[in-house]
Amino acid sequence: MNITLRQLRAFIAVADTASFVRAAERMHVSASGLSMLVRELENQLELKVFSRSTRQVRLTDAGSEFLPLARKSLSDLEAAIAATRSLATIQRGRVTVAASVVPAATLLPWAVSDFVRAYPGIHCAVKDGFEEEIRDQVRRGEVDLGVGTLLEDDTGLDESVLYEDHLMALMPDEHPLVARGTVSWKELSQHPLIALTAASPSRHLADQAFATAGVTAVPKYEASFSSTIISMVAAGLGVAALPVNVRQVSPRVKVHARLLVRPTVKRKLGIYSRSDTELSPAAKAFRQHLESFVTQMHGIPAEVVSNAIDTS
Repeated sequence: MNITLRQLRAFIAVADTASFVRAAERMHVSASGLSMLVRELENQLELKVFSRSTRQVRLTDAGSEFLPLARKSLSDLEAAIAATRSLATIQRGRVTVAASVVPAATLLPWAVSDFVRAYPGIHCAVKDGFEEEIRDQVRRGEVDLGVGTLLEDDTGLDESVLYEDHLMALMPDEHPLVARGTVSWKELSQHPLIALTAASPSRHLADQAFATAGVTAVPKYEASFSSTIISMVAAGLGVAALPVNVRQVSPRVKVHARLLVRPTVKRKLGIYSRSDTELSPAAKAFRQHLESFVTQMHGIPAEVVSNAIDTS
């Protein structure tokens, strides 16, 4: 059996219009050409699908049974063709992703590696930098996508959550808080504090948590990058409140992590793009790939995926 798309379209058009003439107009073919397509379909099926007369065309019983099957087959085939054509359009292209330092170092290298194996003709550029600048880079169209901490009421961006983690208390070796199973924000505020700069989204979450705990925490030191803060903590300059995944950046330093409580703060790390602009096929493919990649938990630090608390 060799049924074609044109035969299915001709059959459905006649069934919808109950007229060979109107169906031919709809398909932009001659009435004789349409009739030939229907006859070819009937020959393939070895049955009549229409009962014809000079005044009307109606489906036979066999035609009525075949119609829903024909609609589904045509829909499935057209969807497959559209997907194949879409794939062809992203064989080449470029996508630029801005990310804060930690996901740029712990997530994106493996996600990009997996992506370029699937789409070797697409060039991926990763711009790692200050997290507080990423949103404006996306809004200005300097990059296609941003990866970083999500904040509520962030207008103008189409956001989706990749994963959630906790804010943790980081302290140096032999610090008195190391003996604690968890650390409250009030307890943390009683020690010299090392914080991200005020514009950082993670700093914003920490400031909110201190306020909820009813304490005012004034940092003794500030730094722009989490890796710098971790080293400052290891050097004994103070304690810090950072997302759990930052420990992946400097795994060898003598820094201990404890869950911060009262309140417990979850940080959402996500991917976002401009809500008023259609992504290029390459950028759209990368976004979908990264979301799928994270869902499958490839390359994500185990302590982030499980929200497990490291007590080392």
